[in-house]
Formats: sequence, structure tokens, C-alpha cells
Amino acid sequence: MTNIFADIALILATATVLAALFSRFKQPVMISFLFVGILAASAGLLKHTSGVSLSFFSELGIAFTLFLIGLELRFSDIKQIGQAAVTVGVAQIIFTWVVGFGIAKLLSFGTSDAIVLSLALTFSSTIVIVKLLGEKKQLDSLFGKITVGYLLVQDFIAIAALIFVTSLGREFKASQFFITALEGTFLVILILLLNRFVLQKLFDFFAKNSEVLFLASISWALVFATLYAASGFSVEIGAFLAGLGLANLREQAQIAAWVRPLRDFFITLFFLSLGLKLPLASLVPVVGSVSLLSIFVLIGNPAIMMAILGFLGYRRRTSFQVSITSGQVSEFSFILIFLASRARLISDSVVVTTSATAIITIILSTYVITYSSKIYRWVSPYLKIFERKNLVEKPWEGLEEFSDHVVLIGVGRLGQNILKGLKKREFKVVVVDFNPETVEKLQSEEIPVIYGDISDPEIFERAIGKSAKMIISTVPDKEDNRTMLSEAKNVGNKVPVVVTSAESSEALEFYKEGAAYVIIPRILSSHLIEKFLMGDQFNDLRDGSLRKEHIEELSNQYLNLT
Repeated sequence: MTNIFADIALILATATVLAALFSRFKQPVMISFLFVGILAASAGLLKHTSGVSLSFFSELGIAFTLFLIGLELRFSDIKQIGQAAVTVGVAQIIFTWVVGFGIAKLLSFGTSDAIVLSLALTFSSTIVIVKLLGEKKQLDSLFGKITVGYLLVQDFIAIAALIFVTSLGREFKASQFFITALEGTFLVILILLLNRFVLQKLFDFFAKNSEVLFLASISWALVFATLYAASGFSVEIGAFLAGLGLANLREQAQIAAWVRPLRDFFITLFFLSLGLKLPLASLVPVVGSVSLLSIFVLIGNPAIMMAILGFLGYRRRTSFQVSITSGQVSEFSFILIFLASRARLISDSVVVTTSATAIITIILSTYVITYSSKIYRWVSPYLKIFERKNLVEKPWEGLEEFSDHVVLIGVGRLGQNILKGLKKREFKVVVVDFNPETVEKLQSEEIPVIYGDISDPEIFERAIGKSAKMIISTVPDKEDNRTMLSEAKNVGNKVPVVVTSAESSEALEFYKEGAAYVIIPRILSSHLIEKFLMGDQFNDLRDGSLRKEHIEELSNQYLNLT
């Protein structure tokens, strides 16, 4: 037993070091766990522990992952998915699955292997994409909303695929899909009825003590998953439905916060266990297949999606930004091949091929999404074939050509105050924003606004107009600000450019690249506090009048947002 503890300690310590390095270079840490498993299997680091020893913990990792997905998935989210996202999500899966199946057959995979492999390649990683778009502050943009929408569609389809795969692990019959659909529908209805009439009262009782609530949540997940497995399905799908049953409870947020660390630990062991099945020697025979499939995921998948979005009437810029998010394999794909392998539906070569393709595409697509603005400028001339003449996007419809104006990019909290100040001084202002709600609000106030991303060359040119006086960007996106500074140098009359940055070192880089001024919010805040303490408003701060003014201002901002 001591030797097994030593092996697990060694592999977890190695995983910690490698995960820290991956995090430092902004790579998904789950890939580092796969690498540790591959390294351990190839170098023979584990003397007393095999992948089988970790299989129980890895299955717990999948179960808790799906439990948490169910817990955070609300059917009300479906109402938030736009028609474009649904069309893109469904059409992309169909076309990618068909084309991927053809490629898999060309690579001499069997029919069952080709079906599962091509299906695994259709799903994109929600975790990776949402994290990257969140860091770039682009989740509220048009392409961000379409992206999150089609990912949600994919998640629903992925869950359905997992249910079918686990059901096929039983004795296969021609009518199996129909029977599975009926059984699955019945169980979903059952869990929703329990949610509505039983579980809320039960968990309100448990919530009187936090330790009891935690234990009840874990017990509910494991007991329901066990009962579900006893009916012939898998423990993992039972865990998903158990989470779905708690999704609308008042205690949902607290339960999710407790389960997340458990999920993170056990899912780490899942990826380590998967990596142990992928020694370097097993990767050599599939290098050709992995290379071709990686090219298909990185280039073919986005091309399919661009064609779909172009057909729907979106500008090539929007189509490109949405499409590149599909260029990697999802965490659902790992779970899908794991369950299919356990059910003996696929060969070991599919596990190796899918895992290697996932590693390559997740790493490379991270950089593609991060530097998407720069890449778009390179490929934009070649993307005209994906753009229709009649577009649903009309960023500057009804706006005349601008002159002697200030361009304000982004009207968030900082941008609102800048816009207010510019209007007080009676400057002509043109706003550029990619949040549909913000654009609609500004249009209702008859403020000239261009709907889009300033890093789009067409929008930049239109916003500058004949003779802009100044450009002020409140968006702290490094690549977009660099692109804007570079473009501003090419304008006939030199336009002063004010940009925003979160870091002092980055601000100095912007100054070297020609910025007139760099807004660093935390530094400006410290200057403001200093003025409160040393200036005329010190007494207002002491007697509470400043507090009253600030509450009133915040309340007005909140009412404007809602």
C-alpha cells in the first residue's frame, strides 16, 4: 500500500509542476495531465500502480463532471439561444460528422470506429473557448453570443450522444436507439418532476446544516447514479441527471461550489489515467492519421462553419471569429471515447488517435483564438467567398460619413463616464461597440453608434471617417489596441489614440507604439482616492455626503443597464 501511495504522490507532484508551467503560458491545464500520464507510461515511472488502479477514481471524475454540468444546466438557458446559434450548432455537427466519417474511412478505420471518431471531432471545448473569450472581454459581442449559443447546443447533443453510447454497451438491437430515446425521455421527465415537487422541500430541510447539505448532495448524486446504472445505463449519465434534478434549487450555487473542487481532483486523475494508456510508442503508428485529422479540425471545421454562417448572411469578420472557436476537440470527446472504449464499441487505436488529435488542436487553437484579429487581417481577402451580398449585419446602416468627431470604443462602466464627459463638452461622438444591448440602448438615445469590433479594418475605416479628432478605447485587449495604434499611423492626419491597459508594463509598450495616453484604471482610482483624502472632498467623505452621491450614481447606472 505504501508503494502505491508513493506512486500516486510522484504522479500528482509531477502533474502540479507541469500544470503550473501550462498555466504560466496560458494553456489548458488538463492537457498537462495528459502529458504527465504519457510521460509516466513511457518512462515507466509507476512501479506499483497501473492505469487500472486509477480507473475507479477517473470514473468518479467523469461522474462528478457530468453531475456539475447537469447542476449548472437550466432549461431556461435554451430560451437564450438564438436561431443562428441553433442552426450553426446543428448544421456544423451534421456536416463535420459526415466529412469526418469519410476521412476516417479513408484512413481504414472500421465503421464503428469511424462513427465514434468522427462524432468526437464534431464537439468544441466549451471550457477552453469561454475562458479565452472571457479573458478577451468578447463574450458579450455578437460573435461571442453566437459562439456560446452553438456551444450550448453542442453540449445538449453531446449529452444525448453519451446516453446512446452507454446504452449501446448493452446487447445491441436494431430498435435500440428508439428504446433508448424513450427511456431517456422518461428519466428526464421523472427527474424534472422530482425537482418540482420533492427535491426543493427535501434540500431545504438538509440546508439547515451546511455539512448535512454537502453530504446529502454527494449522496444524492451517487445513489441516483447507482440506481440509474442498475436499470442498464451508465453511472456517468445517472450522475448528469442527478445534477439536472438539483439545477433549479435555491441551494444550487452552494452545492456547485462544494462539488467543483471534488470534480477538479478526480477529473485530474481521469486525464492522468487516460495519459497512462498513451505511451509514446503507441503514438508512432498513428502519426499520419493524427496529422490529417488535426488539419481537418483546425481548418476544415472552421471552413464548414464559415460556409454555414455565410449562408445565413453574416459578415466574413463575424463568421471568421465564430468559426475559429470550433478548431479544437472537446472535453466531451474524451468522455465519449472513454465510455465507448469501456463498452467495447471502438478499438484502442481510436482512443489514441482522438486523444493525440485533441492535444494538438487544443494547444494550437488557443493561439489562433488569442491572435484572431491579426490572423483575420492576413486571411481577410481570401474570405470574400464566404460573404453574401445581402447581409443580416449592417453595422453602420443609416449613418452618414463622420468628420471632426471623437471615436469612443466600448461603452462599459468606464466608457459611460467618458461619453457623459464628451457630451457635456459638446463634442461630436461616434461610439463603436460589439454588445447588441448597448448598441440598441445608444440608438434609442440617438447617439451615433457602429455595431462591431474596432479591429475589423472596415469598421475602423468607417469610424475614423474624414477627420477624427481623437480615438479613445476603453477595451483592454492588447492585440486590438496594438492593431488600432498601427492603423492610426496610416491615417492621413495624425489622430491621437488613447488606449486602456491593466498593466504598467503593457502601458509602456503602448507608449512606444505611439499611444497619446494609456488609461490604467487601478492607477486612476488611486489618484481619485488621493484627491478625496487631500482635496476639497475630504469633508464630504467624512460627513457621508459623498457616500450618498455615489449610491445615487450607482443606482442610476443600474437602472440604465436594466
